[in-house]
Amino acid sequence: MLKKSSVSPTDASSAPAPRVTHKEIAQKLGVHRTTVSMALRGYPGIPQTTRDRVARVAAEMGYAPDPMLSALSAYRSSRRPAAFQGTLAWIVNSSGSHTVRQWKNYHDGAEASARRHGFSMETLDMNSPGMTPARLAQALRARSISGLLLCPQPRARITLDFPWEDFSAVTFGYTLAQPCLHTVVPAQYRNLTRIMRELLRHGYRRIGLVLHDKHDARTDHNYLGAWYAESHFLASRIEPLLFDTWPDYRKPLEAWLRKWHPDAIISGAPHIMSHLASIGMAVPEDVAVACTTLGVFESNDDSAVAGIHEESVHVGEVAADFLVAMMHRGERGIPAHPQRIHVEGTWIEGKTVRPLS
Repeated sequence: MLKKSSVSPTDASSAPAPRVTHKEIAQKLGVHRTTVSMALRGYPGIPQTTRDRVARVAAEMGYAPDPMLSALSAYRSSRRPAAFQGTLAWIVNSSGSHTVRQWKNYHDGAEASARRHGFSMETLDMNSPGMTPARLAQALRARSISGLLLCPQPRARITLDFPWEDFSAVTFGYTLAQPCLHTVVPAQYRNLTRIMRELLRHGYRRIGLVLHDKHDARTDHNYLGAWYAESHFLASRIEPLLFDTWPDYRKPLEAWLRKWHPDAIISGAPHIMSHLASIGMAVPEDVAVACTTLGVFESNDDSAVAGIHEESVHVGEVAADFLVAMMHRGERGIPAHPQRIHVEGTWIEGKTVRPLS
């Protein structure tokens, strides 16, 4: 004979609710799970505004750290801390490269990942006074550094002469033309494709692209290529605007707007918002705006702008993970078959886009 369950409806209803996870908080915010994890740990590489926003939403969702998992993690860390493995080099090619926010995010993510693997990270400037490739290589060997992370170059199509055969190296993006190393990069083609499809989903049909020509070159024409591919299927196509003046490009922008009358603009930077305002265009009432690179410009508040957050801290983490794995495998020199790791960004539903249909 089957016994009746001793659990009453009252007992069942009083069961504890499932714990809120980092993944659920990330989905709510439209950011990567790693961003939530680092923000809740107070990681300095995450902007204070982002940390505050994550903490607020986590509290609203009822998030609380799992004490059992926290205790287990702390126990494991205390019992088996990552032994010191050595030092990785963060190589910059100009004195100001490290201060660009996007590249600093790469650095911070890479440094956090390196630390988890037992490595420290040291910055070396290959453009410092008196520095030559031979001297840089000598300095690296003297410090027993064999793993290199190359910061993006100051301009596109850079060639570097260096004794690569002695080192494991990973770079970021497409600015280094030669040698062709393994690279980690935001998935620029996929990111712009996502923006196009989100704008189409919102009802926009006359979608224009506005980019600085140097930005187009630095991204190996990935944004431009994706825009042309997606525009091929539209009934009316608008020619893109590739301008060569910075930061003021109001004149070419105004002429382009008069000629093509877009209902939405994909921009490489949020600076376009001030230019549109100065020529009397309201966003999103007159034209919608979506940006390809949110969260990487120090001087702009893009918290309300629609577009793609490139998750640049996570890009840095992936690069360091890849480099450490290379070192463990003993892979050095210029690779015979370079690998490209594309890290997709996160679509942000900002206030600069509204549904038209």
